[in-house]
Amino acid sequence: MSSRLHALIPLLITACLASCTYIEAKQNIAPGGKLETETTEARRTLANVKKENVQLQNTKAQRERELERNEQRIQSLEADLRQQDAALASALKSQSLTKARYDQMKRDLDAIRKETAALGQQNDADRLSGTADAKSDAAKETRLRDLERRKKDLEGALAALVKR
Repeated sequence: MSSRLHALIPLLITACLASCTYIEAKQNIAPGGKLETETTEARRTLANVKKENVQLQNTKAQRERELERNEQRIQSLEADLRQQDAALASALKSQSLTKARYDQMKRDLDAIRKETAALGQQNDADRLSGTADAKSDAAKETRLRDLERRKKDLEGALAALVKR
């Protein structure tokens, strides 16, 4: 009988463990149980991640629009500078301005062109980096406005010389 008892002990232990596992599993799937709690938390986390993803996509799209606007402004500035360069050469040829004044205006024009090219490269680098730096963006905007103002001043000076 003792050997029978020894043989039954592992079966009894297994039955107890199976019973405990069954009861635990039943409690886990019951309303308000561990499964429901974990599912609710997972849904909440998923909703938060989706919300954050939408925000990131909106920020990315806004950044792309901003970089595109800057690119268009830079291209417009470069086109205007090409026109001014041609007008400057034409004014020299027609002797509407002196060689010294031409040289000064040409240096100013080239300086604006050089800064515009550097700004275009910075804009391209910003596009590639994919990150935004508010300080850098503000400085870039200030430089762009300054270049546009300087170009306009140069345009006005050239127009005044040609009218003489």
